[in-house]
Amino acid sequence: MNRKKINPNAHITVEALLNGWSEWGLTLTDRPRVLAPVPGGRTNKNFRLSAPGMESDLLFRLNHPDPARLGIDRALERDILSLVASAGIGRPCCHWDPDNRFVLFPFLEGRHWTTADFERPEQRDRLWPMIERLGDISLDRPRRCYGDYLRHYWSLLVEAGLVDSELEARWRNFEPELDAFDRAAWSAQLVHHDLIPANVLDTGTDLYLIDWEYAARGHPDIDIWSVDPARVRDPFIPKMMGWIIELWERLI
Repeated sequence: MNRKKINPNAHITVEALLNGWSEWGLTLTDRPRVLAPVPGGRTNKNFRLSAPGMESDLLFRLNHPDPARLGIDRALERDILSLVASAGIGRPCCHWDPDNRFVLFPFLEGRHWTTADFERPEQRDRLWPMIERLGDISLDRPRRCYGDYLRHYWSLLVEAGLVDSELEARWRNFEPELDAFDRAAWSAQLVHHDLIPANVLDTGTDLYLIDWEYAARGHPDIDIWSVDPARVRDPFIPKMMGWIIELWERLI
């Protein structure tokens, strides 16, 4: 009989985690409290916290309890967050929980972009330089193997009985193309991999790209495809991204 593994972090509460505030190494003078949930995001949950003794409130991100299931490497994400914050592309991290249960960021007043922003040339003109600067960031990690990444999703869907004959047939036709793409000699760079409008935070004067948990060294056309598919140079990218999104949606 199959038994579902119990994740010890699956039912941990924000209030319980706030009790450890004195160990965060911040200038807090008292226990923070939740001011409001922050909407958006399907992988994690976010909350605005008061921050007694600090200059601004905090953003508390309660991490997904089973990141490996979604192909998330928290150690890699932490390294990338440090790099993009130093480059002024991402927001800085105030505290990273050693057990990867949560992350604290300064709370930045601003709005998250919508699809309408991606459609406005003047907004895209603000965003393109940030995407181009990702190519200047050196990340000492292997190039992502998209075949391995997607087969991880696929195996979990098969295990859960979520694959029908139509999906199976489409996947078997697609898999050789995916492996050929991984063997091709394209040049890799740091790629966000989830550059949806909601992951662009606009303070009015500055833009920050947020939610880097799917980031890795990968194909640069993927971030371009997210913003303006017409500018993509590799014709395989839309097809592959369609599969990544479809399998992720089934898995989530």
